[in-house]
Amino acid sequence: MVAVLYDFDGLLVDSETAGLVSWRDIYEEFGHELDIAWWLAELSAGRGPCMPREQLAEAVGAAIDWEEVEARRLRRRDELLVLRPGAADHLDACERLGVRKAIVSNAPDWWITERLSACGIDIARFDAVMTKSAGLAKKPAPDSYLAVLEELGVPADSAVAFEDSPIGVRAAQAAGVACVAIPNFVTANFDLGEADLVLPALHSRPLEEVLDALRPAWRSEPSRQQHQTARHAGPQRRQGLVDLGQRELGGDHRS
Repeated sequence: MVAVLYDFDGLLVDSETAGLVSWRDIYEEFGHELDIAWWLAELSAGRGPCMPREQLAEAVGAAIDWEEVEARRLRRRDELLVLRPGAADHLDACERLGVRKAIVSNAPDWWITERLSACGIDIARFDAVMTKSAGLAKKPAPDSYLAVLEELGVPADSAVAFEDSPIGVRAAQAAGVACVAIPNFVTANFDLGEADLVLPALHSRPLEEVLDALRPAWRSEPSRQQHQTARHAGPQRRQGLVDLGQRELGGDHRS
C-alpha cells in the first residue's frame, strides 16, 4: 500500500505566509520594517517561533501594549490562514486512488485540529497524524516520519512525502521516503534542490504522475483496490505525543 505523507504548516495550510505578513503589518503600523533576512534565517535554521517582539520594542523605544497588539496581529494572521492551492483536490485524489494519507508535522495536535477545522477539512480523512505531541525529535530528524510509517504499516519505499522546506525534505529523505518539495512564498527563498521532485504547487501535476515517477510499483500493489472500498476509519494519534517586504505572502502556530 502506497502512502502520501503531508507536512502541515506551509504545505497544506499557508501558515508560513500568514505569520510573516501579520508581523510585517504590525511593524509597518509602528513605522518600522520587519527584518526579512532575520526571519528567513530563523526558519532555515529550524528555530522558532518567529516572534520578533524584542526587535520591535527596541526599534520603537517605548512601551508596547503587547496584549492589544498581539490580538490585532492574530486576527490578521487568521484571515490569511487558508488552504494552499490544490490542497483539497490533492486529498480528494488520494481517496479516489485508494492511497493512504497522513500528516507529519512539528506542530502540536491542537493546532492541526483547529486549523483543519477552520479550513473545512475533517481530520478523520487522514489515516494517521504525527505531531510534536508524540514527544519525538523534531524535523530535520527522521523520527516523526519513521513513527508514522510504523503506524501505517507502510515501508519507506512505498511512501511519498510532500514538504515545503529544506528541513522537511531532509527529514523525509533521512527516513528513506522520496520527497516532493512544494515551496510557498516564504520557503521559495530557500534551496529545495535536495528534493526528489520540486513543483510550484500541489496541483501542478496529477498525483498519479507523481506516484508513477517516484513509486512506479504503486499501481500493481494488490491492496490498493481493497483500500479504495474500505478506507481507514480515521487518524491514529500517539499519546503524549530575499525580497518579501511588500509581497502579500499568506505564520503558523509558531508565528
